[in-house]
Amino acid sequence: MQKVSNRFAEFDLIRALAIVSVVITHAGFLAFPERRILFVALDTLQLFCVPAFLLLSGFFLTNKLENQNNPALVVKKRLSRILPPYLFWSVALYILNNLGELQKIDLLSLFRDILTGSVMPPYYFIVVIVQCYGWWWLLVKLNFLEARKVWVLGLIIQTIFTIFFYLTAIKFISIPLPLMERWIFSWILPFSTGLFLGGKYNRIQPILEGIKMPVLAITILFYLASIWEYYLISGVNSEGWFLRSFFKISSQGYAIFFVLSILAFSKSIALPSRISGMVKILAAYSFPIYLLDSTVVQYVLLVFYKFIDPVHPLLKLGFLVTGTLLACWAIIYLLQKVLPKNYSQYILGI
Repeated sequence: MQKVSNRFAEFDLIRALAIVSVVITHAGFLAFPERRILFVALDTLQLFCVPAFLLLSGFFLTNKLENQNNPALVVKKRLSRILPPYLFWSVALYILNNLGELQKIDLLSLFRDILTGSVMPPYYFIVVIVQCYGWWWLLVKLNFLEARKVWVLGLIIQTIFTIFFYLTAIKFISIPLPLMERWIFSWILPFSTGLFLGGKYNRIQPILEGIKMPVLAITILFYLASIWEYYLISGVNSEGWFLRSFFKISSQGYAIFFVLSILAFSKSIALPSRISGMVKILAAYSFPIYLLDSTVVQYVLLVFYKFIDPVHPLLKLGFLVTGTLLACWAIIYLLQKVLPKNYSQYILGI
């Protein structure tokens, strides 16, 4: 896949796969009432999605060296792309979810939920990515953006927080998960990996291409290890949050090596023009889809129960994912047509 203008086609593919995986993850809860091996295998397959978004964010911060000349301006521009849509949809969905009790809407509660990314479960990501931009700004200001040092620091911090997650999973200590998953330090390794790759991509990509089969093999091994770890830990902790979390060691390795696999095979991937066009659309719409999908999938589920139920869980999953993506695309397309261009980015972030 060749570079198009100032964008990297391989990263568009990663972004498109990641947003589809986000939708599959949320739809999987509804499609598979039981944790069968099929559910575990599919659910584990999607565990690269959020780390991939963080890795891409780090990559594009360091891939342009001029970003370091004015880090405050770069952070301001990036926040202006994500915070207005986040605030708009947080308020809109908060009202939608409380339509029957509008008189009971608590503005203080709404403010707290917006601040912590709690209006909708996936919105914790916004809180994390804002911290990531702040972390990058701090590294630039401290003149500590040397690629290897940044990656090693990220690995050390990630290791410490991963230990805390395992201690919590085996109930040795008690740490609130909503607090932990909203800290940048729980996600810092993929972001640091992105910072590392962005600064040295011209040198690293040919190396990855030369060892693409070993990279793919390691990815598969981490994937299988994550499934195995799911069942291993389930004997100690039956709570779903850690069994299927991004924070298992095997899941962290799988997420990073999945992205590296795409980069390693990027020049060998030849997509038909129609598929390539869909990839570009999904990549461009990934942020508004992320904001909308967990709400839209609930309405698609109502359509499923009214017209299609019952079917095999895989068919149900396929319907929910396809319906959610199409509905999100329709909403985004209509808003782009209706909204003035000057205001579209504040609602959609694109």
